Amino acid sequence: MIHTKFFEPVCLWDAKTLLGEGVVWVEREQSVYFVNILEKKIYKYHLQTQTKTIWNAPKQPTFIFPTTGHLLLCGMEDGLYWFDPAQGKFTQWFVMQESHEGNRLNDGYIDSLGRLWFGTMDKQEQHPFGSLYLLDFQKDGKICAVPQDSHYTVTNGPLIIEEQHKLYHNHSNEQIVYRFDWQDSGQITNKEKFLELDKGYPDGMAVDMANHLWICLFGGHQISVYSVDAELVQTIPIPSLNITKIAFGGDDYKTAYVTTATKGMTEADKQLYPLAGGLFSFKVSTPGKPQNLFQIPEMSILK
Repeated sequence: MIHTKFFEPVCLWDAKTLLGEGVVWVEREQSVYFVNILEKKIYKYHLQTQTKTIWNAPKQPTFIFPTTGHLLLCGMEDGLYWFDPAQGKFTQWFVMQESHEGNRLNDGYIDSLGRLWFGTMDKQEQHPFGSLYLLDFQKDGKICAVPQDSHYTVTNGPLIIEEQHKLYHNHSNEQIVYRFDWQDSGQITNKEKFLELDKGYPDGMAVDMANHLWICLFGGHQISVYSVDAELVQTIPIPSLNITKIAFGGDDYKTAYVTTATKGMTEADKQLYPLAGGLFSFKVSTPGKPQNLFQIPEMSILK
């Protein structure tokens, strides 16, 4: 096991991913999973043994989450898949249908009720064709993606602070973090601008037990930590240009795991940040909130 220091990142895996993303702590396996979207790979890092495993995915994977069953839920460019790490097997479950064929899934979040929230984006990162969705299960067993908000070019987040009934979602291209009122019913209302950044682009987020938002900055070299009053609490420099996603884990949830990407970097950038695209880790003083499990619906035979 590699021991990390408070707020001093170390590279656990020099993976050199083109677009490392979606890092998540899977408690039952005591492992970290993350994806490499553009190179169609899924990675697993086992904490105690430092064992590293890589699987090739059939499509571009965008996020991966633990579930109430033995399978993992994997978002891919065209929908949702079950992933069985024991067999390395992917099974398509839900095909995403949007009016814009050039879209793909991007980031996601599991709320405290076990529901999936996720965003879509324009693959070319040019047009505001992306939306925020909530996955819903109807009484007849039909699965549908219910649109919650639209007109995003690149979506990231989302993140929910349930006890405060707030949902946060990023319009990355515009450097804006939005905030909504959120209800247990899944309804979101009262969209407002929470933050507008002038350094980097807001990417993946996580929240700690003090309800501080940890926002990764693509092109910003760091993670910025904000209070719910939008006050900058702390910045954590990461030895990479593009910081994409953060997750808390470990026995006490006081270890942060961070993915990075080499996408868009010049050769000069890569010389300046030779560990770019790697998986990083550091200790935090306030524990993060535990990862929620996706609630597999009763009608599903894949449990």
